Amino acid sequence: MKVYKKRLVGILVLIFICIIGNFLVRIILLYSVKESPILQGTYSCDKLPFASMVFDLDDNNTFYYYNYDEMSKGTYSKGTDSEHFINSSKFQNTKILYDGEKQTFIIKIDGETYLFKQFDRLPIIHLESE
Repeated sequence: MKVYKKRLVGILVLIFICIIGNFLVRIILLYSVKESPILQGTYSCDKLPFASMVFDLDDNNTFYYYNYDEMSKGTYSKGTDSEHFINSSKFQNTKILYDGEKQTFIIKIDGETYLFKQFDRLPIIHLESE
């Protein structure tokens, strides 16, 4: 009978330690430093219904800009948490103000300011066949 009680107490202590450990891990993860959101995926703009911007982190930070029959390919880099810069033949060191929580960014194109919203987390390139 004593052996049974010792085993039961041992199992209860082990369960208690697991519960406390799980709780502590959750607290550590909750308060750990969060990485800043990453600019990646496919974005569109309501004011420019035929325009999209694609950011591909895995392809050496390549971006693509499509609008009607216009296309520009270049690279992008991170400045601060909310600032990114794009470079291509159309965009020379153009600043993007990125909001990672809303998955949106603001950019000036030809003197006008536009808001682009993420519509896919993946970088999708749409090519139309004629």
